Amino acid sequence: MKKSTTFKKPIFALATFAISASLLLPGAASAAAETSNNVNGSYSLGTNGYLANTGWSGMNNSNSTMTGENQDSAQSIFYDTNSSFGYNWAYAADMTGTQSSPAISYGWNWTPGYENAGNFPVQIYKDNENRRSNSSSSSSRQSQMKDINTSVSYSTEEATGDYSTGYTVFIHNTQWAGAESQPSDIVKLVTSTSQNASTVVENKNDSTSTTNQDMKTTTATWGESLGTVSLDGANWDVYRKGMNSDMEGQSNFNSMNGNVYTFVRTENTDSVNLNISTFIKNLLDRNELNSFDYVSGVKFGTDVMSGSGKLNVTNWSITAQ
Repeated sequence: MKKSTTFKKPIFALATFAISASLLLPGAASAAAETSNNVNGSYSLGTNGYLANTGWSGMNNSNSTMTGENQDSAQSIFYDTNSSFGYNWAYAADMTGTQSSPAISYGWNWTPGYENAGNFPVQIYKDNENRRSNSSSSSSRQSQMKDINTSVSYSTEEATGDYSTGYTVFIHNTQWAGAESQPSDIVKLVTSTSQNASTVVENKNDSTSTTNQDMKTTTATWGESLGTVSLDGANWDVYRKGMNSDMEGQSNFNSMNGNVYTFVRTENTDSVNLNISTFIKNLLDRNELNSFDYVSGVKFGTDVMSGSGKLNVTNWSITAQ
C-alpha cells in the first residue's frame, strides 16, 4: 500500500523547482487506486514531493462557507500507478472564489524548508548579471540562472464550472524560507482553463467576482494586462495583480505586498515541456521581479472555483541544473 500522510500546514494554495527530481512513483501499487478526501490529506512521494488535497475552506462563496465534513467530501486525491494519479472535485455551480487547489508540490509550500528538493532555492538573475555583480570572485559564480525544466501530461475529465490548471511558482527574498515566511511574489503558468483567454466573452467586466470568465478585463481575476509573449513554443497572455487582492479572504496573505504574475496560455493544452526560468527571466527583463531573490517552490495543480471534474496525471518531472 502507498503510504498516506497528513501534513500539518495551513489550508491554502495557489495556484504553484544538478539537482534532479522526477516524480516517477514507485512501481508497486495496489489493485485499486488509494484515495483520501481529508482536506489536509497528502500522499508522500519521498524526495520527489507530495500530492496534496489542498483546500481553501470555500472563501468568497456566494452561499454558505464549506467547512469540515462538507469540505472533506467535496474533493479527493488518488494514487493508482506511476502513470495514474490525481484528484477529483465537486462543488456547487454558483460558487465564486477559489474553493480548493489540489496539486503536486515540490520544494517550499508553507513548510519549514524545501521538502528535500535538492539544492533549492534557485537564485534568480539575468544572464551574466551574477558574474558582474560579484566580479571579485567571478570565477566561482554562475553566469546564468539555473534552468528549471519541467514536463507534465494530464487529462481533465467531465469537468464543469470554473477552474484553471497549471504551475504556481513561489518566490522569496531570502534563501532561508520557512513555514511562516511569506513569498515576495508568485508566478503562475496557466496551461488550461475553463475559460481560455482567447475565447472569453468581451463584455464580461465584473471585477468583484473571482472567476476565469473575467480575466480578459484589466481589473479582473488575473489583473492588469502586460501584453502577450511567445515563450517555450506557445503564446501567453501576461497579467499582474497585487497579492493581497488575489488572495482576498485569506488572513495569511493580508499583509503581503508583492504581486502575482500570471501567464495564461492562449490555447489550452494537456501536455507541456517548460523551462520555468524562461518565464522568470521575462519578468526580470520587464523589471517586475527583483534580481537575486529565490525560486523556493513549484506546484502543479488546479484552482477550483466551481463545478466538478477529475484530473489524471500520467507524467510529471522537474529538474533544476
